[in-house]
Amino acid sequence: MTFGALPVVPHEVETPVFAVDRWREADGALYKTYRFRRMQDRNAFVSLLLTYEANCEHSADIHISEDAVSLKLQTKDLGKATELDKEYAKYADVLFRDLVYSSTHGNQA
Repeated sequence: MTFGALPVVPHEVETPVFAVDRWREADGALYKTYRFRRMQDRNAFVSLLLTYEANCEHSADIHISEDAVSLKLQTKDLGKATELDKEYAKYADVLFRDLVYSSTHGNQA
């Protein structure tokens, strides 16, 4: 599965988006926290991640807080991050950018 660059067009130019952490690697796992201004964006992000997990049969540890979603990616059988985890990380990054910067985002109910 390959993800290319998405066209990024902010829909709320006057409103800054929270900066996100970069992927960190520790103890054989990849970690990242995504921050959201709107709860509906956070919920859509998690929902789409769960759909992705069901389709690829690979899961992450997901922690949801008020304005953030934290991911831990690791192939548990091997105790380390594998190519499946790296593909998941790429998907999550593209998904986040698409949700937060999508020009059609403001038209969603």
